[in-house]
Amino acid sequence: HTTTQARSLRQLISRTRKSDYCFASEEHELGVQALAVPLRDMQGHTVAALNVVLSGTRYQEETLQREMLPLLFEAAREVRSLL
Repeated sequence: HTTTQARSLRQLISRTRKSDYCFASEEHELGVQALAVPLRDMQGHTVAALNVVLSGTRYQEETLQREMLPLLFEAAREVRSLL
């Protein structure tokens, strides 16, 4: 399920930049989903990403947005001063 077409990949990157997070479902490995947020330094530059990887049960993106995304954003804010 990996995005391999350049146009589709550019659209995905654009959507990710706008929403400030990324959700991947079975793109890297079958049965694996991931949700990621950027880690930014004190100047606001993205230097890494923080993600949660889930396997087994498939989750809806909306469910992960509601339940996990706030936790990831809070953790990213907490480590910002360390970057």
